[in-house]
Amino acid sequence: MLERLNSVFEDGRALILSEKSSSEAIKIVATGDFNIVATMNPSGDFGKKELSPALRNRMTEIWVESYFLQDTFMDLYSHKEPKIHTSISNNIDLWLISSKMAENQLKGLQTSEIEKISTVLFNMIGFVNFTLARKYTVLQRKALSIRDVINAVDFVKVSHGLFDKETANAQAVYHAVELVIMDGLCLGIDVAGMK
Repeated sequence: MLERLNSVFEDGRALILSEKSSSEAIKIVATGDFNIVATMNPSGDFGKKELSPALRNRMTEIWVESYFLQDTFMDLYSHKEPKIHTSISNNIDLWLISSKMAENQLKGLQTSEIEKISTVLFNMIGFVNFTLARKYTVLQRKALSIRDVINAVDFVKVSHGLFDKETANAQAVYHAVELVIMDGLCLGIDVAGMK
């Protein structure tokens, strides 16, 4: 299917659909202001393949390093023992993403509470992706991602009103972390029996 896009990147900017049930092929021509922005995970990622040279040559390729490999982030978790970080630099992309996401989604909460929630989620990702992954190598294949932060923040937002007001934030975050780790990592299945 991707190879069908080659003609869209040429001067005619056209796509011919010959698979329609009509008797004639349908030609779709892009307007003058038509643009394509495409993203792709690395081809080594599970289930991915390299793009053909023909398609790659028609695009401008920009490699974006994972924010999980950012030096300042990795330095925080270079030690072997678990450590909770409370003062996190705004130079760490993952911190900025998770804190802004929490700020946007949890508008009804106080700023200090939103920062606590962001800090817990940030530390959770660092702990699982680095500290635990060093101990249980099976977790290196199942690192948490920004999707897990999104899921956790969404869960906190939806479930916050279900808990007792005094402990609502703590309970919502606790269950969000449990949801992300147990469902996202299937931790109980993959590391069962490991000590």
